[in-house]
Amino acid sequence: MALQVDFTRLAQFKYAIINVLGNDGYPYSVPTEFQIDKSQRILLKRPVSPISIVGKPAGVLFNHIAAIPTGGYTDRRYMLIWGSLVENDGMLELRPKAMSEWDEKILPFPELCAKAAPQGQRYLEGLHSQVEA
Repeated sequence: MALQVDFTRLAQFKYAIINVLGNDGYPYSVPTEFQIDKSQRILLKRPVSPISIVGKPAGVLFNHIAAIPTGGYTDRRYMLIWGSLVENDGMLELRPKAMSEWDEKILPFPELCAKAAPQGQRYLEGLHSQVEA
């Protein structure tokens, strides 16, 4: 089954951050611009980088967050697409293999935390058993 990327939602992001393992084994991140072509390929502008990132497994983060003037944040969302980077007409093509995503308009932050944190999961399981009793 092919990986299903929502290209309409992906197109709402303004930039991407390429994450790879450097030659020293430590994570290396570099921001870049991207576009989605007519064939729904994700093309990244080749960033200036002291290490070679072509051909390496990569996680490319597309994210958005807006500050609230009185404090805090809103409109938080991200897509993290894992895959490989290959040369494509002077650009880097991201060939997706896996992804994760979150959009607070779909899943509010408190619910995300409750589902993601093991402590939250244990809490919800405890509530579930109490409700069933």
